[in-house]
Amino acid sequence: MSTEKQNRRANCITWIVFAVCLAAYSALMYRLFYQQAVHCGTRELYFSDIKAYLETILGVECDYDFPYPVFFWLGRFFLLFTNVAVAASLAASLLNSLGIAVLFYYMERAVREYQGKDDLGGCTGLFAVFLTFGMFFVSMLYLPGGVRLPGITNSYLGVFTPNPYHNITYMATRPFAILAFFLFARILDYYEDRTDIREFLWFGFSLLLTTMTKPSYTLILVSTAGLVMLWRLFRGKWKNFKRSFYLGLAFVPTFMDLLYQFGGVFGRNSQAGEYGGIGIGIGSVWKLYTNNIPLAVVLALGFPLLVLVLHGREIKNNTLYRFSWAQLIVSVLEFFLLYENGRRFSDANFSWGYMHGIFFVFVTSLMLLARDTVRKQGKRYLLWAQWALYALHLACGAGYFLYIWSGNGFHEF
Repeated sequence: MSTEKQNRRANCITWIVFAVCLAAYSALMYRLFYQQAVHCGTRELYFSDIKAYLETILGVECDYDFPYPVFFWLGRFFLLFTNVAVAASLAASLLNSLGIAVLFYYMERAVREYQGKDDLGGCTGLFAVFLTFGMFFVSMLYLPGGVRLPGITNSYLGVFTPNPYHNITYMATRPFAILAFFLFARILDYYEDRTDIREFLWFGFSLLLTTMTKPSYTLILVSTAGLVMLWRLFRGKWKNFKRSFYLGLAFVPTFMDLLYQFGGVFGRNSQAGEYGGIGIGIGSVWKLYTNNIPLAVVLALGFPLLVLVLHGREIKNNTLYRFSWAQLIVSVLEFFLLYENGRRFSDANFSWGYMHGIFFVFVTSLMLLARDTVRKQGKRYLLWAQWALYALHLACGAGYFLYIWSGNGFHEF
């Protein structure tokens, strides 16, 4: 069989396996979202954030404002044909599964690039499928049987996970967040030398969409991007100002939408409370859920931290990897220092940005490990150590998913 035919056959197998896995995953998530919707009036089964979302889709008054409409628009479209529980579940499942497709696109391209002229036995695409779906199941580390480590009062709360299955808008915004992340990291490599209007527009559009679905990721990307671009301006003695200005225009629609959102949610007379707005404190909210923040960070980021220790040199040369860690640091600082005044204080809404930060350092760390594995770089025992720790996160994630999927509440885990 010729090499071309082998490649076509391998690609066909990859897409079949991907489609089957995506269908199965979508069915699992639809069932979870639907159960959350039909049990939204209780705390005993499938406890989640969905009740206010259903009320918003129905157009009835609820306790919270959601000035980020994409998920709700899609839900209202499906509501034309079915009931609100099914409509919300379909909207959430569709957007969440779209995130799988977007990440697979980038994972498959990366693995194919890593492969180069080497032959993986036709398994390149299947490897990318495994990497992609694994990212949507990994979680924080925890001990079995409800055993608690010092200062850790809850396996999820205070530690957090890149996959919070109880929050539909977080799950729904990820396809646009993933696209914005990869596009901006690529733009960082060249924007000081040339302007690609088409890619800038795609980035601006994806950033606006993630903002209009849930602005949590936007807060850390915009903050990190601003710091990076400002540092490059000073480093370049403002000679790159013109190019930076062109890239900055891509952020304008998002800035306008954020002003609208924050004006509605954080104003003095908003539903955030009489004294709404953003406050500053040292771990004020995080300390509500854990008595050991450093250990909580390690449990959430065990695998990426190990990869960082073994790949410190990549920070200098790998823009994608460097930007993911810059985002993570910004997300930690925002969650550690900022909080919402009023009754939203204990909601820990800045934790969503932190969870996005965790997700993306997992993605880039997994890409580095995949590269080393495909190219057979590094000492074998170090590769096995990294895969073992990743497998532990994946096993914990499978356990956490089954716990939530079976109807238990995240607040009791």
